[in-house]
Amino acid sequence: MQKNNLQFSLRLRSAFFAGLALLVLASTAFAVPSSAQALQKILQRFQVQQGSLSSALKQLESKAQISLAYDEAALQKIQVRANTYQKKTVINILQDLLSQSSLKFEEKYNTVLIYDSAAIATMNTIQQAEEKITLTGAVSDKNGPLIGATVMIKGTSNGTGTDASGQFKLSVTGSNDMVLVVSMIGFKTQEIPVANQRNFQIVLVENSMNLNQLVVVGYGTQRKATVSGAVADVKLDKLTSRSLNNPAEALQGKAPGVIVQNNGGDPTSNPTVYIRGMGGINGEQALYIVDGSIYTGGPINPNDIESINVLKDAAAAIYGARASGGVILITTKKGKEGTATVTLDAKTGWQFAAKKLDLLNAKQFADVENTAYAAAGTQLADAFDATRYPDGQITRTDWQDEIFRTGKIQDYNVGVKGGNEKNRYYMGFGYRRNEGILLNTHAERYTFRMNSDAQIKPWLKIGENLSFTYTNGNGANTTSPYTGAIFTALGYPRHITPRTPTGAFSGMPIDYAGSYGDLANPVAILTRMDNKTPETAIVINPYAELSLTKDLAFRSNFSFTKSFSDQKNFTTRALEIGKINTSNGLTENTGNYTNLLAEQTLTYTKQLAGVHNITAVAGYSYQHEDETYLSISASNFGDERDVYRYFDNAATWAKPSSGRAQKAMVSYFGRVNYDYKNRYLLTLLGRRDGSSLVGLENHFENYYSVSGGWVLTEEDFYQKNDILNFMKFRASYGLLGNLGSLPANAININLKSVNIYTGANGNQTTGLAEDALSNPNLKWANSRQINFGTDLAFFKNSLSITADYFIKTTENMILQVDPPSTAGVSAGMFKNMGEARDAGIELGIDYNGRIGKDFTFSIGATATHIKNELVELEEGRNEVVTSNINIRSTLTPIVTRVGHQVYAYNVIRTDGIFQTQEEINKYVNKDGSLIQPEAKPGDRKFIDKDGNGVINNNDREIVGTPFPGFTYGLSLNASYKGFDLNVFGQGVQGNKLFNALKYTNMNPSIGTNYNMLSGILNAWTPQNTNTDVTRIISTDKNGNYGNTSDWYIENGSYLRIRNITLGYTLPTNLTNQAHIGAVRLYVTATNLFTITKYTGYDPEVGMDELGIDKGRYPQAKNVLIGLNVNF
Repeated sequence: MQKNNLQFSLRLRSAFFAGLALLVLASTAFAVPSSAQALQKILQRFQVQQGSLSSALKQLESKAQISLAYDEAALQKIQVRANTYQKKTVINILQDLLSQSSLKFEEKYNTVLIYDSAAIATMNTIQQAEEKITLTGAVSDKNGPLIGATVMIKGTSNGTGTDASGQFKLSVTGSNDMVLVVSMIGFKTQEIPVANQRNFQIVLVENSMNLNQLVVVGYGTQRKATVSGAVADVKLDKLTSRSLNNPAEALQGKAPGVIVQNNGGDPTSNPTVYIRGMGGINGEQALYIVDGSIYTGGPINPNDIESINVLKDAAAAIYGARASGGVILITTKKGKEGTATVTLDAKTGWQFAAKKLDLLNAKQFADVENTAYAAAGTQLADAFDATRYPDGQITRTDWQDEIFRTGKIQDYNVGVKGGNEKNRYYMGFGYRRNEGILLNTHAERYTFRMNSDAQIKPWLKIGENLSFTYTNGNGANTTSPYTGAIFTALGYPRHITPRTPTGAFSGMPIDYAGSYGDLANPVAILTRMDNKTPETAIVINPYAELSLTKDLAFRSNFSFTKSFSDQKNFTTRALEIGKINTSNGLTENTGNYTNLLAEQTLTYTKQLAGVHNITAVAGYSYQHEDETYLSISASNFGDERDVYRYFDNAATWAKPSSGRAQKAMVSYFGRVNYDYKNRYLLTLLGRRDGSSLVGLENHFENYYSVSGGWVLTEEDFYQKNDILNFMKFRASYGLLGNLGSLPANAININLKSVNIYTGANGNQTTGLAEDALSNPNLKWANSRQINFGTDLAFFKNSLSITADYFIKTTENMILQVDPPSTAGVSAGMFKNMGEARDAGIELGIDYNGRIGKDFTFSIGATATHIKNELVELEEGRNEVVTSNINIRSTLTPIVTRVGHQVYAYNVIRTDGIFQTQEEINKYVNKDGSLIQPEAKPGDRKFIDKDGNGVINNNDREIVGTPFPGFTYGLSLNASYKGFDLNVFGQGVQGNKLFNALKYTNMNPSIGTNYNMLSGILNAWTPQNTNTDVTRIISTDKNGNYGNTSDWYIENGSYLRIRNITLGYTLPTNLTNQAHIGAVRLYVTATNLFTITKYTGYDPEVGMDELGIDKGRYPQAKNVLIGLNVNF
């Protein structure tokens, strides 16, 4: 089967790269539009607010998708009146905007040049006698070349725009006092004296707060300056220079209030995103919106992403029942008018384990075991007697070196974009393969995206967003107490080699196997692993936009998602002495998922008296999901070779299971945005959602939000200055839902197949019976959210600060309760109950600056502090049962209790180690009896919290939580001439982790004799008293290890240098000779180093394990080299 899979993968890869080649060739056939054509474009509606001409031209440039060149500083002084243009060409709008000044325009070099006609006559007279010269150069930002930047000679009509590689060429009449003006939306305009210089490498600096930037807010966009909700604009610094498995990784440390936790480093694992906390006992999931549609397809290729916005507060209520966990809005790349451009990005690299743990060698392990047996007065085992079994004293294998490897990463992407005034397109192909740092683990991804739109009529625009993804992988269970690859590698005897001289896998020594525990060979576990998870997803998203009147637009959006999964897991026999498995088996789970979404919206935009701006949206949405599954398993395969791993070759079959789940939702929603002179802001929105998951009487729930803002710097009394450029205060309140909290079929639980005995003779009969209680009145949870925030910009918008304070209260959470003893069922009903609260503070800071002519930089920081608390459950209940969360059925550290954090560590506190018998004798209860009667010097001292004189679970205290209280991110971007640098660090503070490896691999009393961590060598002795490791003994009468104590709790805080990228863009004179665009070479290092006090492999254990580290697949370090070519 592996051979067939390899052949299929090679064929698919060959077809994929053939498609890339055809795509590059086909891209040259697309039309090349001109700005002259763009000037004839008809804009259905274009609204200008009273203000500077510069601001109006920026809006027109963005709306009409044309390139304008002008002197921004001069145009700032010219004011325009408020106006609304209906069905006007761009050239008509330009003529009207410039009619009250001496400014004129003309089209040159695919750029519309705006100049002062009064000054031109004088300039031309002077320049007639001067020589002609040619100016060339390239314009870029910290991320690489900028396409469409405008370059012009100040005070003239002579200018051009940068091409697909960010380059320009401009012929001018020479003059010593010429000034080059370079501008682009979102960047600070730069003026450069020409003097004797003829070639220019220009790096533009972003405005830290681009107030005219459009941000996606759900069913529409808003100017950043007029947003009154908490909307994060995620900085995608050097995103394409990294190789990411999932776009959620790009959010980590980049947006205040957004916490991303990696769930280990397995190539097939995905991170978990928390937006403003955990959301109570049921948890929450962020809702993903891609290009305006609710998205349930496969992973999005990060190279296809144009921007990411996050709705964090009540503004997310526009998505109602699914929005309590926040909304992530992803906009993928679109086509643009102009010459077809092709971008090729190829990167490859290597990854390796960032850390390995120190283990005992074979002799040290034998010595520790002998010490433990002797201390307990137990007969020594022959396996550890050097005279009886000398082979057991020889260290032959480092099992960590055997299971860890250097994995290879390959990531290739091609993007093509272009179009004309009526049609635009973008196509993207991607292939990524990630070989994990553990043997035989990997993940593979193929992606294709096609986005296009066409202006069919002046009143009709149609388009489509189409995507295809194929993923497959082989992931490893590393934490199982017997067959987890990392767990067994830590505990397996080191005198044993991975294979025998014949090439077969080794096992425990047959004569001494009982002394080493029942573990399987870790190399055999990984090599034999066959757990394929192929999944294919197709998303087809056509839409149409109609202009009904000058103020009213209609959008019809349809999205169809189809995905197929076919997970196959074959388990082989393992006959080596240790953890013997004499059976084999194949399990196959197939899934077929269909999602149909239809949304219709009306958008009304109106400006009244030039100062009142109103935008209203009303819509209807219908979504239907249909999922079927089939699970089959069989065993006893006579031949385990790949070609026989199919059900036809099994001897024993289990009963298959299958099912179908359908759900539907219908929604009505509306939103009104109002602002007065960009000064006073108000947003009202509501949504009514109806779901098939609940009873008829509870089908519909209403959600709402109200938010307001005040822009102080727009007040008439505020005097404009270069220090404080912008100040906005915001507040919001709303109600949102958590539909994902509903368990499947909870309102009407399916009957269970049972066998009963009837009649006098006790005949067996098969039938269906109720085995759990339904709750027809169950509802889904919701959250009430309040937010106060401010946005500030200083020093000509170079420094921006965003700060928010929020409270999120989750209500009507869902908990399954025990059934009454008289119910006759094994499972109780799900009930609505309780309240939980997440409260916190967020801060985001960005600064963009320049030193000298060539060095530009930007510094960014995000910080989030969150505290969560379970406020209440139902009357008479103050705790959620979590005893099923345990370590080897012994340690149970997790509790969720009223008045404390959700999922907190509940342990017995310790007070060091008893040094003498006298200390033990003095530790007595009120009756004078010993509190720890089994203790000896070197044993752990436990605190009797309840004072009853006995150490037990009633002495436990809550000492922390795995969820971080403080998270932060730090980024630096810099560029100097052709070089660029990105450094990104991310960290957490205030969380705890439960290091369960101390129980399994530093515990001589566990009875299984696993190899141990070298920390056991620091165990207490009368000569070594300054330690927290108890004496070595093979029994545990005092509960040194068996008590769930704070000895297992460690500080989970860390600071990790998540990414360092160094790039170099080749000089334009070299790339011009090769007739290609910009070429950039780069090197990227990920997880280069981590600062932490945690003693395990990796502090990113993950909330899916609740911070309990049982040998989690760790994050890897990797180094990539990449090439980016534009042509």
